[in-house]
Amino acid sequence: MRRYKIDEKEFSEINITPFTDVVLVLLIIFMITSPFLIMGSYKVKLPQSTNSESDVSKGIEVYLTENNEVIINGKTIQFPDVPWNVKNEFASNGTKDVIIKADKNVRHGSFVKLLDELKSAGAVKLLISTTRAETETP
Repeated sequence: MRRYKIDEKEFSEINITPFTDVVLVLLIIFMITSPFLIMGSYKVKLPQSTNSESDVSKGIEVYLTENNEVIINGKTIQFPDVPWNVKNEFASNGTKDVIIKADKNVRHGSFVKLLDELKSAGAVKLLISTTRAETETP
């Protein structure tokens, strides 16, 4: 019976394939979850309403903070630039509906100014977002 001697060389290379797989999976997870983290990070306290509807159509979300900052698509925008940015959003989204998420402490004049800017941009439907107030049951 013959015996064969196996050529024993030291294996000195590191296999990085599993490491690459883990990094790519983490990259995909962060790419998917990051828009959800950004959307909820604006400090806007919506007013409460007992008659609010939860069936809201898809539209462009425009935030108006207590400090009169307008935020569209994650970018803070000055009032004169609102129509131009909203028109670009209309072109990319294909809808002319706008959901306004204004802080409950926003002054009336600032809110009306935002409405005027949105209407001049060509908004067809303006929706005001609120949170549902808890009603007391007897």
